[in-house]
Amino acid sequence: MLQNSLQKMGLTPGEAEVYNALVELGMSSTGNITKKADIASSKVYEVLQRLQKKGLASFIIKNGVRYYDATPPERIIDFLVEKKDEIVRSQEEIKKIIPFINEKRKEGQEKNQTIVYTGLQGAKIVLNEILEAGKKGITNYGYGTDADPYVEYLPHDINKFTKQAQKYKFKTKLLFAKGFKSPNTSAQIKFLPKEYLPPVRTMIYGDKVAIVNFSKPITTIIIQNKQVAESYKKHFELLWKIAK
Repeated sequence: MLQNSLQKMGLTPGEAEVYNALVELGMSSTGNITKKADIASSKVYEVLQRLQKKGLASFIIKNGVRYYDATPPERIIDFLVEKKDEIVRSQEEIKKIIPFINEKRKEGQEKNQTIVYTGLQGAKIVLNEILEAGKKGITNYGYGTDADPYVEYLPHDINKFTKQAQKYKFKTKLLFAKGFKSPNTSAQIKFLPKEYLPPVRTMIYGDKVAIVNFSKPITTIIIQNKQVAESYKKHFELLWKIAK
């Protein structure tokens, strides 16, 4: 019963065993404590030192031999009060750093995440994100094919995007299949054979890669990861060198 109570208040099983032995034996040498507590002799000194730090054990030296004893039981209450005070202090410290932790978590989530959208909303979000990136001077790199689903499905949005791109002089590089005519007249455009290009629209801006598949159901994947974005950008630049 005593050992269970001691463990509930925070003592380890070994500490509870040794303290219980001290209570039953009174002032004792480590040899007797080791037998009573059924603990390895190599561990008993370590456990006794921990109990002393907690204020639950003391010792005296007689004829060069240390004899240990449990401190008065009231010391247990003092120990619990000190532990409670430590918990309160820890709670106050945690409260102070919670905003910092949340900010770091937010940064981590923002820097590395993948979001999937179904429907035209995702394609619109990509355009808006590229607009914001373009206003900050971030270059947009895009792959395409011989058709522009944006013109077909989102004519109003692509018209707005084109006007903003011209107004803010966005830096845009696009790769399309031969014969494609982009509404974005301010973009640098090169052409490749159709087989060199994916059948979906892929855009790279900052640390993001957006892949828009206009096949039904329309699906948009936005990956925010610096390494992934750099990898796509290198692939784009390789194709840009061989494009006409």
